[in-house]
Amino acid sequence: MASVDYLVSQFLSDDKRNLDLSNQNIGDKGAERLASLKSLRKVRRLSLPNNNLSDEGVKALAASEFFTNIRELDLYGNVLGDDGVKAIVASPNFLKLKKLNLYGNLIEDDGAVALAEAEHLTKLTHLYINANRIRKEGVEALKNAKCRTRLCHLYVDEVEEYIHEDYGEDDDD
Repeated sequence: MASVDYLVSQFLSDDKRNLDLSNQNIGDKGAERLASLKSLRKVRRLSLPNNNLSDEGVKALAASEFFTNIRELDLYGNVLGDDGVKAIVASPNFLKLKKLNLYGNLIEDDGAVALAEAEHLTKLTHLYINANRIRKEGVEALKNAKCRTRLCHLYVDEVEEYIHEDYGEDDDD
């Protein structure tokens, strides 16, 4: 992996509003480095798909005072779980967040419920949270969330996918 500073110099847009570090495998240490870079304070779209980010890396991003202008955060295909989601939800730095892509992580019902009850994410309109470990409780919480009036694009797996029939021993199968 190249150094995060080098990657930023290569992939930060000229207007300093977009940073796409997709598939760079920066990991949690790289996320911690990103969180410390004052030069990223204008970034509005931060794309970090497939970077092996866990809860610790996401917590560092959520705690960064340099990410207060983020409107789109793409964390597709990482390894973050409920604690990382809770850090995003609780962060006063993500108040402008409109699009959040959490597709293909390790998020379970606790993370989904935290998103459904989010107080700070008042501008969030797009949430991609399918292909996680969310079951019926989390799916229902998201579908019934108070924020549904503004969350006009919710991408979550269907509840029916988690209803399993219990076949007894007397069945002919």
